[in-house]
Amino acid sequence: MPEGGSKVNVVKVKDMIFADAYIQMFDLLDDCVMVVDAEGKIVLYNKASEKLDGLNRKNVIGKHLLECFKIERFHSSTLRALKSKKPQINVYQDYETVLGKRISSVSSSYPLVKDSEMVGVITITKDVTKIKEMLSIYHREDSKGAEKDEGNASYTFDDILGTSSLLRKSIGIARMAAKTNSNVLIYGETGTGKELFAQSIHNASNVEGKFVSINCAAIPENLFESLLFGTVKGAFTGAVDQVGLFEEASNGTLFLDELNSMSLNMQSKLLRAIETGKIRRVGETAERVVNPRIISALNIHPLEAIEKGYLRRDLFYRLGAVVVDIPPLRDREGDIEVLTKEFINKYNRKFNKNVKGLSDEVMKIFKRYSWPGNVRELEHAIEHSMIVVDDNDIIEKDHIPSFIVEGCDYIREEKENNNIMERVIDEVKDRDLKSVLESVERMIITNTLKETKGNVAQAANKLGVNRQTLDYRIKKFNIRV
Repeated sequence: MPEGGSKVNVVKVKDMIFADAYIQMFDLLDDCVMVVDAEGKIVLYNKASEKLDGLNRKNVIGKHLLECFKIERFHSSTLRALKSKKPQINVYQDYETVLGKRISSVSSSYPLVKDSEMVGVITITKDVTKIKEMLSIYHREDSKGAEKDEGNASYTFDDILGTSSLLRKSIGIARMAAKTNSNVLIYGETGTGKELFAQSIHNASNVEGKFVSINCAAIPENLFESLLFGTVKGAFTGAVDQVGLFEEASNGTLFLDELNSMSLNMQSKLLRAIETGKIRRVGETAERVVNPRIISALNIHPLEAIEKGYLRRDLFYRLGAVVVDIPPLRDREGDIEVLTKEFINKYNRKFNKNVKGLSDEVMKIFKRYSWPGNVRELEHAIEHSMIVVDDNDIIEKDHIPSFIVEGCDYIREEKENNNIMERVIDEVKDRDLKSVLESVERMIITNTLKETKGNVAQAANKLGVNRQTLDYRIKKFNIRV
């Protein structure tokens, strides 16, 4: 799709629209696609559009846009593109269909031009109705005895399982941070449990307000400001007086997950709100005082995020008064047994099974696997295994996901050793013992030098011999370094 003011050369719109191939192609898309002709009449309307608007294309094709949707001309990205002959990119729209269904969307409309003549407009729309509803999901009661829901923090430090020294150190820092009102920045790889830590800090604090969480990667840029700071009636079509998450979390905790996904422009507005303790709702001139405690999370090291331009340095200094580093699962020696036992118990209850544990081989694989998805990946692996284990009471190698088996260095080393042995056997057939031993020795030295990328000192250390001895054997077997 073109950007800026570029034009799209197309065949006649009607020829394009009524070609079955084009219709079928657009129906495969998840995004809503609509095409109007030069008069504003709808000539293409795909299945995703039908699903979003709740309209049948048979009742839409051939009608003017305003006959199908209750929206002002000025607020319609399609009609604006038709009039200005310029693309309208990421336009927020709030409208009703003729059947009364309310839709919030972000649309981009592009002129269709043939030989300098305007022949129509193609509009691509994303449904953001559910995202807009996020502005309201945190208006919940959190009194004693009230049932907890997704708007509240339900985890405490007691829910963080593991006995490794690195994990206990992180928990210790987080516990100390909970005794203050300082902002906390948590970083750790995907699946390490950053929100679990954030909720635990909130629940161990003396704050009286709510725990409000938002995933920065899930929010479109043009809705971010209204979601964080709120809106006033009339700010845009369909806008109402709405409390933002900053106000909702006042006297409580605002958790900004995947902060590095937030645009630098939005980060500057966030920085101002933190520095001044004031926000201004979208469409409002007056400022409001807010004082949430900010807990933010990154899935990469903060200094790396700054270096790559994902995070403002000045914002890091404001948010990182306390930094909590959550170690990856591969560095948490001994925690796999604890977590595995907990997950097996969890899915025994869920699936009504009586699995007692892992076989020795599976435990060895789990301990040698790198777990790029961390604790979350381990839980998913146990869930998968519990589903396929059938009537067995022990999870065996055949029950765990194949990609874990294939990605385990223990299995890879076993395969490599088998390959080496096969090569040795092929090479030493019908040979005397001395030549066999020399062949094996030469192969081991060659493979070790490959592992150390030709570093003879490192290879000697790995082989348990001194440098002079290894130099002698390299020369003896005429091995190229």
